[in-house]
Amino acid sequence: MLLLKLNGYLELSDNLPKEAQSELKAFFDDANEKLLKKGAPRGKESEGAQVTGWTLKDDRVELQIISGRYVRAHAAILRLSNSLSELLGEKYHVGVRKAVATDYQIEAELEKEPLEPVTLPFTKQLKIEDKKAYITMVEMDESELKRNYPDRLLRRLEEKIAAQHISGKAEFTRTIERSNKSLQKYKFREDPTETALKLGWVKEFPGAGIWQIMPPYAALIRAIENMVVDDIAKPLGFQEVILPRLIPLDVEMKKGHLGIANEIIWACPPISRDPKEFEEILDYVEITGTPPVELLQKKLRPPTFGLAYAQCEPFYELFAQEIVDIEELEKNPIKFYDKNGPTWRWEGGGLKGLERLNEFHRIEFVYMAPPEKTIEIRDQILEKAKTMIDKDLDLEYRIDATTAVYLEHAGITEEQKEEKEEFVKTYDLTVILPFETQSRPEAELEIASFHVHTDFYAKRFHFRDKTRKTVYTGCVGIGPSRYAYVNLIRHGFNYDDWPQKIKKYIGDKLPEVPHTVTWPKK
Repeated sequence: MLLLKLNGYLELSDNLPKEAQSELKAFFDDANEKLLKKGAPRGKESEGAQVTGWTLKDDRVELQIISGRYVRAHAAILRLSNSLSELLGEKYHVGVRKAVATDYQIEAELEKEPLEPVTLPFTKQLKIEDKKAYITMVEMDESELKRNYPDRLLRRLEEKIAAQHISGKAEFTRTIERSNKSLQKYKFREDPTETALKLGWVKEFPGAGIWQIMPPYAALIRAIENMVVDDIAKPLGFQEVILPRLIPLDVEMKKGHLGIANEIIWACPPISRDPKEFEEILDYVEITGTPPVELLQKKLRPPTFGLAYAQCEPFYELFAQEIVDIEELEKNPIKFYDKNGPTWRWEGGGLKGLERLNEFHRIEFVYMAPPEKTIEIRDQILEKAKTMIDKDLDLEYRIDATTAVYLEHAGITEEQKEEKEEFVKTYDLTVILPFETQSRPEAELEIASFHVHTDFYAKRFHFRDKTRKTVYTGCVGIGPSRYAYVNLIRHGFNYDDWPQKIKKYIGDKLPEVPHTVTWPKK
C-alpha cells in the first residue's frame, strides 16, 4: 500500500484573467481522466494520480493531488506543469515557471519493522507504526521533484531498515578452508608492538594509527611487497600503474564510498593561495604557540577529496564512459597493480598496536574481463596468495566466503542485492593469532581480500562492451603492513629465524636502527 498526498503550486509567468477559470476546470477534469492515469496498468487506474482541489490566485495555481503507486503525485505535478504551460502559452502567452510541493505526505507499507529509530533527511516528520511509515517531507522545488527525491527517500528507508536486520559481515561469512594448526610454532604469544618500539624498529608519530617505520621494519615491508610482485603480479601478467591518492568527491560517490563516509579521511583545500588570507593564522601561532584549529577550519573549503581508501577508485574512473571490446578482453584482460604509497582509513582514535593503522601500505590488484574470466583471475590471485602465506611465511590461516564488500560500502545489504550466481563475490584471507589484538578483541587479522564486483562498477561508471555484453571487474587488496606484522609474531625479531624467501630480498643482514643519546631507550 502506498498513499501520496501533495499540496503545492504552479507558479505562472503572469496573472491569468478570470475567464481562464473555466478553461482550468476543463483542463484538470480532463487530466484526471487521461493525463494522470497514463502509465497505470489496466485495472489499476485508481492508483494513478488525481487532482482533488485547485485554486487560481493571481500568478499561482494551488493544487492538491492524491495518488497511489502509479503516476505518483510528484510525477503528476510535473506532468500538469508541462501540459498547462502549453495550454496557457497558446492562448494567453503565459507559461509555468516552476512547480513546487509545499507539503508532501507519504503513507507506505514496509517489508519489515525497524529494530531501532530511523532518521532521514528532507523530512519534517517520520513516524513508523508496526509496518507502516508516515512521512511528511520538507518543501521541494522542481529540481528536487524531477530528481525523484520522494522515491529515493522511500528506497533509502527500506535499505536502512533491512540493514538493521542484518548483523553485518559475520552474517554472511562461512569458512571454506582452514590450514593445519601451527600456533605452537609462533615466537610471540602477545603483541610484538612493544618489542618493536624498544628496538627502535618503529616510533610513534603524533597521531593515532600512524607510525614512523625505521630501516629494519621498512626492509621487511618492502621485501614482502617485492614477493607479492614477483610471485603473484608478474606470473599472472599484471602491469604496474601509479594511481592517484586524492579521490574527488564525485568519484567517491560513484564508487559508493559515501556509504562509508565515517571511515574515509577527507581533504579540504584552502580557500585561497593568497598568503594574506592566512596571515592571522601565523599571527596566532607566533603569539600563542598553539595550532589555531578553529581559525584554520574557517580558511578551508568544504571536503573536495577523500584520501584513497582502497586504491582502486581511479581504476573505474579511468574507464568511465568508455566502450570496451569483450572479445579482446577475453584474450587480453586488463590487469593492473598499484603500490603507489599509503592507503588511509579512519579506524578511530583507539588504535594501539601495529596491526590496525590509519595509514598503511597495500598492493591493489584491479582487473576487467568477461564474467568467467574475471572470476578465474580472482581465484588465481587467491591461490598464489594462499601459497605465500602457507609455504613461504608458514602461518596458520583461514579463508572465508563473505558478504560482497562493495555492496557494504555503497550502503546496500547483501540480502537486497544478492543474485543467484554460482560463485562467491568476496573471499577474505585471515591469519590466526595466538592472542587478541590490542585494537580489537579478536585473535585473528584479515590480511587480504579478493573480489568480483560483477557489473556493479561498469554500471556506476558507465563503461560497457561495444555489443552490450556484460563486463565484470574485480579487485584484490594485499596488505604488506599486516604481512610484516604477522611475520614478526610467527618468526620473531631475530633475522636468522626469518623465512629464506624474505631474506632473499633483504640481503645478509638487516639494516640497523640509528641511535641517539635518548632513543631507542636502553
